[in-house]
Amino acid sequence: MAAKDNGVKTAYFVIADISGYTKFMAETPIEHAKGILESLFGDLVPAIRAPLEVSGLQGDAVFAYAFESDVMTKQFILDFAEQLYCVFARSKEKMILNTSCPCDACANVEDLELKIVVHHGDCVIQETGGRQELAGQDVITAFRLLKNSVKERTGLNAYTLVSCDALRSMDMKDLFDESDFYTEDIEHIGEVEYVVRDMRKAWERRRTVDRTFVEAGSDLLIEEWMIPLPVSPEVAFTICTRPDLRAEWIGADKVDLLNTNKGKIEPGTMYHCYHGDDLFPFEIVDWSPGDYVTGRYNLPMGLSMLETMELMEMGDGTMVKLRFAKPKSAKLMGKLMSAMVQKKLKSIIIPDKENRVTKMTALGKKLASETAPVPA
Repeated sequence: MAAKDNGVKTAYFVIADISGYTKFMAETPIEHAKGILESLFGDLVPAIRAPLEVSGLQGDAVFAYAFESDVMTKQFILDFAEQLYCVFARSKEKMILNTSCPCDACANVEDLELKIVVHHGDCVIQETGGRQELAGQDVITAFRLLKNSVKERTGLNAYTLVSCDALRSMDMKDLFDESDFYTEDIEHIGEVEYVVRDMRKAWERRRTVDRTFVEAGSDLLIEEWMIPLPVSPEVAFTICTRPDLRAEWIGADKVDLLNTNKGKIEPGTMYHCYHGDDLFPFEIVDWSPGDYVTGRYNLPMGLSMLETMELMEMGDGTMVKLRFAKPKSAKLMGKLMSAMVQKKLKSIIIPDKENRVTKMTALGKKLASETAPVPA
């Protein structure tokens, strides 16, 4: 991670704050309230993975950060915030469904919500009582943004507030409309512009959309590939999905992106992979950063083939599991020609396996060395 000459580092700051915490603790039996909150934090904290690091728990909030030099894709922080909220919502939902306790704490779990603040700026690392802590005006600004007027302005109490400083650094400002921007006047700091994303809407979308995933026990075209990489799941996901890196390990001349959401990759985004004069379209159908990605190859005669790349954390690295499902078609001609197409696909993919695995492994080693912590 690169540091400035004066020891100042540039980072993203992410604060996940459980709203309703104080009221919940004050009005419910402490032994039950304590267990419920410990369970929620017990799910939230492990969900914060590299390149993000947990700086600490502060009452009802988790503070995490990622140095800018360690964040490899511009939409990573936005995807992460949405995933973190979904971890919270899933955990809360399980508690509500699985408890029959009539106490006030268990009855009031529904009132707890999560708000997330994302900011970007400079910080220094200082030693405090043997612990390393982040300090600086931008860190203060991130915490001050927790006290905002979002609820009054939007009616939302489950949201991600992203400062425009963070959006500019991600190059994701165009993702939002003019009406999405708000300004908060913070004492001693001044006006801070930001956007707000509705996390309840994101959760409802995720929980109602069917997962598209090629399982190990599915009807596979070829045997599952297992590729160990010496990097975190997030970096491995970047290797699998960032167009320039994907082009490198699949041996494409180039990979273009189409149908992005104003630059953001999500289901519906199309990768156009060029191999000489041949074009292979690959459409994202399921996108779960750090966990898996599934895409669909649209083939002749109405046939299509799903590919899932699943990421399993293994010690300090990640096992990439790549699976191709057998091509399928709803059309009669596609069904009749399926065996011939399968044979053709195998003749292309199997001879290139060693080459692809070697290139992906080399990328993993290269990125591992680039993202390794600098010795103190």
